[in-house]
Amino acid sequence: MSEIFIIAGGIPRKYGELLSAGHVLKKAEIAHINFESNSYDSKLIYETPGIFCPDNMPSIGFTSFSVTEKHLYISTSTEVLILDKYDYKIVKIINDPLFHDNHHVKKINDKIYVVVTGIDAVMEFDLDGNRLAIYNVLGKDPFHKYSRTTNLNKISSTKPHESHPNHLFAMGDEIWVTRFKQKDAVCLQDRSKRMDIEVGHPHDGVVKGDLVYFTTVNGYIVAHNKVTYKKELEIKLTGSSFNKDVPLGWCRGLYIDEDYFYVGFTQLRTTKITENLAWLKTIVKNKKISSKPSPTRIEKYTRDGKYVSQSIIPAEGIFTIFGIEKVHS
Repeated sequence: MSEIFIIAGGIPRKYGELLSAGHVLKKAEIAHINFESNSYDSKLIYETPGIFCPDNMPSIGFTSFSVTEKHLYISTSTEVLILDKYDYKIVKIINDPLFHDNHHVKKINDKIYVVVTGIDAVMEFDLDGNRLAIYNVLGKDPFHKYSRTTNLNKISSTKPHESHPNHLFAMGDEIWVTRFKQKDAVCLQDRSKRMDIEVGHPHDGVVKGDLVYFTTVNGYIVAHNKVTYKKELEIKLTGSSFNKDVPLGWCRGLYIDEDYFYVGFTQLRTTKITENLAWLKTIVKNKKISSKPSPTRIEKYTRDGKYVSQSIIPAEGIFTIFGIEKVHS
């Protein structure tokens, strides 16, 4: 069985890990990871045109993506790119002045949905890229913080966010989104439908069989029933024996096959240690904060949570992993 995966993220500036949000990454990258040969193959390097990003050291990276029969849908902080699935050539780019800190894009039926984390919203587009609707994930007026005419492409950061939504998934005709700060996933059409992810701040949202699987940044995989919304699985990821005394890193990115979980970990940035020790302790617990951080990598686990192996991303490659998908021929 082939173990070649698509990953997406960003390449940091020199000493980028020391910079504040909105300035860390210099380029977006898509790469293939081969678990069998432990190799890294860069497939696409991309830089957002200056007209669609801040003027001063914009942070440019790919975020979570989704794959259809012919295309790969992927976002940067301020754009949505539709790529050919096989050669990653750009087919179409969708721009919108409200795009800021985009985290995920997914084609569902005949619509394109974008998680615009910078305004705590999900935006809906038709297939031609025309904006149809904006859904604030807390049910607020989408323009309660910024006006309709503000060009958010040019703002370095809109943090702090009230919710920080980050990932979409569909169940039937319902669109669901994960909410980082509320530690849950909710239905956009009816927010009373909710999955409580109390063990940590969630990412992902992979629908497989009767369950929806999530990662949490503090290193868990949890799964909730699609019908009852109740948690049915909780796995605390351990990492390898080589990094047992240091933090695992920021856990985000998940691919599931019949036998294994493949989980992304992003190396913790120095500024996260120095800026917010209280936040970091929720991830590291009794680990050694002063130790060298675990590198950006993908870890492989059995479906019952036993660590199998890992593939470490080269230092010159993607620093922040947002998504993982198997390469299908």
